[in-house]
Amino acid sequence: MVTTGGGEPLTNPNASLDEHQGRVVAGIDLGAAVAFFLACSLAEPTLDPVLRLGHGLSGVLMSAGYQFACEGLALVVIMVLRGERPSSYGFTKRRIGTSLGLALVLAAIYDLALSWHKGALLWVPLLRQPATRMAIGARFPASGVGLAITIAAWGVFEGFFGVFFARKLDRALGRDGRGWFSVGAIGFAVFNGLIHLAVGQGPQGFIWSLASGYAIAVIPAVTGNAWGSALVQTLTNAVGRP
Repeated sequence: MVTTGGGEPLTNPNASLDEHQGRVVAGIDLGAAVAFFLACSLAEPTLDPVLRLGHGLSGVLMSAGYQFACEGLALVVIMVLRGERPSSYGFTKRRIGTSLGLALVLAAIYDLALSWHKGALLWVPLLRQPATRMAIGARFPASGVGLAITIAAWGVFEGFFGVFFARKLDRALGRDGRGWFSVGAIGFAVFNGLIHLAVGQGPQGFIWSLASGYAIAVIPAVTGNAWGSALVQTLTNAVGRP
């Protein structure tokens, strides 16, 4: 530590500047990712009817490619440019058991609440996702590959988008991003709800998407590990009856 002649510690003149720059960079990253997502989503009304006509593994690849473009591509580019690693967002082995356990609890609560609301037990993840039906309709081993791609696109990468959003929002606001009341987790929950409201899912869509978005983003805020975010996204996304 640098001190004065009388032993008093000197403040680092670059510390506050570095902190400010870090917050600005995080805000830019978040803004870029959200802007890319919104721009990509504008093509959804045109592309969706075409993508739904797909079948088999080729249909899964086309749908998953579009999904990855919307919620994964910008994130990967930003991480490469910033020299970030998945571990920077909590994708590590540390406390993975706690993270996955919390994901199972939150997913169970969500699915049971949704089942009660719908009046039917909904417990098959991603069943209402068209890519899942395309994958199931393919012959083995193409069906297995298709299901793995579906889980990666609508489970892992979509879950990672929530983790990224929350982490960058916390950083931009100078918050530590910890705890059940993490600003980043709450911010992504609201964002997720508003997006589904904007695409015509109504107040109920807003509420359920707010709940799932909060579950995704709060897991790393509480456990320090983000693998549970990918799991809870997979288990709560487009669930349906067997």
